[in-house]
Amino acid sequence: MTTRYVISPNADIRETPDANAVKGKLETQLVFGEGFIVDHEEGGWAKGACAHDDYAGWVEKRYLNDEDVAPATHVVTAARSQIYRADSMKSPCLATFSFGSRVSLRRAGEKWSQLASGAWIYTKHLAGIGETHDDHTATAKKFLDTPYYWGGRSGFGIDCSGLVQVSLALAGIKAPRDTEQQITLGKDTPRSRVGDLVFFPGHVGIMVDDDNILHANAFHMKVAIEPLWQVEERSKGITAIRRIG
Repeated sequence: MTTRYVISPNADIRETPDANAVKGKLETQLVFGEGFIVDHEEGGWAKGACAHDDYAGWVEKRYLNDEDVAPATHVVTAARSQIYRADSMKSPCLATFSFGSRVSLRRAGEKWSQLASGAWIYTKHLAGIGETHDDHTATAKKFLDTPYYWGGRSGFGIDCSGLVQVSLALAGIKAPRDTEQQITLGKDTPRSRVGDLVFFPGHVGIMVDDDNILHANAFHMKVAIEPLWQVEERSKGITAIRRIG
């Protein structure tokens, strides 16, 4: 087995090696620079597991590197960040990277930083690898109005448990991918407050204050904030409230 890294802004991890499958569901997603541990290859596909959480599936090989890459030095902390040809916002945009993308810098500047590829990114959209931001609720708010996408965990589209996983990751908390595993995080609490994870049947969100919850959901088809009681009523009740930290 070998670890290869995503070289596109995002890469879907699928249940079956068929990009046109109607029912071959999306399992999860990787973003630029994240690792995929390849077990074997078949045609244009690689089968394996995501390096950060062992989630298994198939990814198209065209999204993975086939040679050594420079070790990542920084991670993107904006929901989305433009990659430019030169150190100017008036320069042509070459790509858009998602939150969580792992990049290697050739040089770090006060306003602009140059990637190993020679392209440029806005420095305030970066944090050093290993640097943490303890307020996972503030991190999650960066995704407001991001489209809902089953299996997504990027600034281009995200689902409920993906939002929890990537928000906690920046706080230095490793979380499993799916809601049914995330319900074991933290400790039970009878009343919710800011930062708590609230679980419903097959769903999860993050409290932004005592009364309102932020969640990626298929009702609004985006990341939204709404009163907890509305989500509770629509979701047939709360199954758990878990306090993190």
